[in-house]
Amino acid sequence: MKVDKTVVIITGVGLAIGFAEALIYYNLGTNANREKFKFGVPKGKELAKNMGVVLATSALTALISYQIEKSMEAKAVPTPA
Repeated sequence: MKVDKTVVIITGVGLAIGFAEALIYYNLGTNANREKFKFGVPKGKELAKNMGVVLATSALTALISYQIEKSMEAKAVPTPA
């Protein structure tokens, strides 16, 4: 199966943004009952779980976007010359 570069780009960008978002939520949760905010990155299994979820949702977003784009291209009416 040939992988379209758009799928790779969207997955990569989604992974970067999704991981940043996951870190924000992680830190909001871990600092909820603290007086002073302390930034941290999850370690071990927790980091792996977060990355797995972000990777899966990024890839799914890319594949769905690709299918929608292809569907719209197929339905596009050609303009007369």
